[in-house]
Parts: sequence; structure tokens; C-alpha cells
Amino acid sequence: MQGTESGRTRDGILAASGAAAMLAVLLVVQSLLGSGLLSFKTVTVTTSNPNDQVAKAYADHLLLLPVSGLHTSELASEYEANATIGFTGIDVLRMGNISGSNNIGIALGSFVSRFVNFSMSAESQSIEAEGNVAVVNSTLIFRAYSSGGGEISGKIVAQDVYEHAGSSWLIARETWDFTQVNQQ
Repeated sequence: MQGTESGRTRDGILAASGAAAMLAVLLVVQSLLGSGLLSFKTVTVTTSNPNDQVAKAYADHLLLLPVSGLHTSELASEYEANATIGFTGIDVLRMGNISGSNNIGIALGSFVSRFVNFSMSAESQSIEAEGNVAVVNSTLIFRAYSSGGGEISGKIVAQDVYEHAGSSWLIARETWDFTQVNQQ
């Protein structure tokens, strides 16, 4: 009787070992073919939607504006070399139109540097892209504090025209229309 049990145990162990060996061979074969549990794949995701790319570029632009006094060259790099920016509406800036990415970076940097604290956020935003050109229309809310002028806040209706240059989107033309300014 004991010989029969040890024979069954040995047959069971052999069957289990054979199944385990077969499973290991299948896993190795699948891994070599690139579709198994042990295989590694590199997946690269690229955003081909220009609206997404421009939305990211514009969001980065808005984040950089409040610290532009410290990073004028970084801000200038967001503009095409021959870009223009125009300021209209309530005459807070008295800056008019500015051309050239370096001049824009310096002008925006000096504007923000006037304040002890400056913040800007998009209240609304729409993006339309066609080919290598995209237009961002937005309403911006700004708040600032100046030691000489106190608190200032307001609303800007902005339009940014982006052009696709190489692998990035750069601002070709920007307009800020100050529609509301509150100063305390």
C-alpha cells in the first residue's frame, strides 16, 4: 500500500514539476517575443493636438509672468524674435506697443518688478488652432501690491497669436486690453 502512495506522490511531483517547467518555458518564449509577463515595453506618448500644445505653452507663459522680473530672458524665449505686444484700454502701463522678444521680456519684467507682489490667472480661455497658427483669447485677472501705490487689481482681455516654430509654439503677437483697473 505504501508503494502505491509513494508512486502516486512521485507521479504528482513529476506532473507538477513538468507543468511548472512548461509554464516557465512559455513565459520565457512570450518574453522573447515581447508580449509576456516578463517583457518590458517602452511607450512614448506624444501630444499631436495643437490645442493641447498651445494650452500648455500658454499656461507656462501665465506662470512665468508673475516672476518675469527675475527671468526676463526666459520670458523673452517664449516670443518669436520679431514678436509684438500691445497694451490698450485703461492707461496703467503707458507702454503702447513693443517689438522684439528681448524688448518684450525687459518691458514685462520691469512692469512686474514695480510691485512687491503680483499674481495673474486666467478667468476664461479659448484656443483655436489651424495649421501652424493658434489664437488664444482669454480674460485675465491680476492683483498686485505696490509700496507706493497700494493695492491694484483688474481685468485684462488678452489675445495671443502663437506660431509653430520648430518643435515649439512661440508668441508672434500679444495684446493686453486693460478693461478694468481698481486701485486702493
